[in-house]
Amino acid sequence: MHQWWHAWRQPYGLRIILALTFLGHGLVNLGLSPMFAFHTQLVGWANQILSTIGMPFHLPIPQFLTGLGWAEVLVTLLVLVLQGDALLALLAILMGYLLTVGLLAWYGYGASGYHWLGVAEILRRMPWFLTALTLALWVRTQQLRPQLVRYALASAFLAHGLSSLGFLGFRKGHIDLALNLIPEEYVLDFVWATGISDTIIGTLLLTGILPALALTLGTLWITAVVAVSFLSSIPEGIFRLGFLMIALWTFANRQKAFPRGWWYPFPVHNKK
Repeated sequence: MHQWWHAWRQPYGLRIILALTFLGHGLVNLGLSPMFAFHTQLVGWANQILSTIGMPFHLPIPQFLTGLGWAEVLVTLLVLVLQGDALLALLAILMGYLLTVGLLAWYGYGASGYHWLGVAEILRRMPWFLTALTLALWVRTQQLRPQLVRYALASAFLAHGLSSLGFLGFRKGHIDLALNLIPEEYVLDFVWATGISDTIIGTLLLTGILPALALTLGTLWITAVVAVSFLSSIPEGIFRLGFLMIALWTFANRQKAFPRGWWYPFPVHNKK
């Protein structure tokens, strides 16, 4: 058990996080989840941009998503086995892909009649971007930077919190997920309340204030979200399992992730 825990704390844990993320996302793109509808919207917004800049072609949405889905399933394997420069090249491609998806979602938020401040849609992709960046930096320098993964977890909570509050990002997926457990007449109030709690947890994780409380509550909340996600669809459960793995990896590396102390700003509790 000790050997397993030690291995999990190392960079291979980051590989597992990314593998789960792209496996779940790939299965969604293959049409195995209700989230597929949102992914078709993303490609539709990409086609709008192509038309705007005068490109003479459009992406065929079903075929493009099918190909992308199989490519992401392949990434699941590659991110686990590649080494050295080959892994660095893959991570660079993935980070560029994640930024592109975030910008597309941000564009789509504005194009859907909201405003152009949908920064939560970019923040939503930061957990995976920062996880990939942490792994890439380790490959280059052999130095692990757990604080980056802590920021990844914080960005996940901030993105979901700000979206659930009804501004800065889409919240339909949050509402659909809550409908699995909450009566329809209470769903909006529930999502709004979770938006407040997620934003608070994300802020505490980002600033390093009371990390013991923030990480414990955050991990418990993500566990519940993962369980409900599996009730909705297996791909969504696998995808959100990546969030839980980020929380557990941060806990396993908590001394470096929160260098100011586990109970900062209360120094009496910071004894190791």
